[in-house]
Amino acid sequence: MRAMLNAAAALIWLTAAVCCARADERWAAYVNDRFGTSLSYPADVFVVQPPPENDDGRTLVAFNGAKILVFAGYNVDNETLASKRASLTGNDYAQIAYNATGKTWFVVSGHRAIGGVDSIFYEKYIVSTASETIHNLIITYPAKSKAGYDPIVERIAASFAGP
Repeated sequence: MRAMLNAAAALIWLTAAVCCARADERWAAYVNDRFGTSLSYPADVFVVQPPPENDDGRTLVAFNGAKILVFAGYNVDNETLASKRASLTGNDYAQIAYNATGKTWFVVSGHRAIGGVDSIFYEKYIVSTASETIHNLIITYPAKSKAGYDPIVERIAASFAGP
């Protein structure tokens, strides 16, 4: 039984390592023509889904259930960084492990159950006063894949921008 668990752990590690190695090979850019939101993502890992009717963003999915949601909208409620951050409440935000704030953005990250699976969420919001928009990046992935996805999330988040 122990040998079987060790083999399973090795397979998970190998899958994560292959995921990251492949992700470094072919990255693609996504730019939303409507709001100017942009980011880079590993095209070998995530598949871009069809656009929503209002073309405000995209959902990208990976074979293991990881997701990237990137979208924007007009800031019709005149939200600030503080008010947008304060709006993130409830059980989905009960286990925040990381907070960071810049001049026009903030990040929250932590754990939540998604479909009964312990998952990690990473959310970055840019409140753009120049274009009167809020740009949103939400990434979720199984917690067991943390080692493989953390470097990917870091690179995606660094590339995430809005005018």
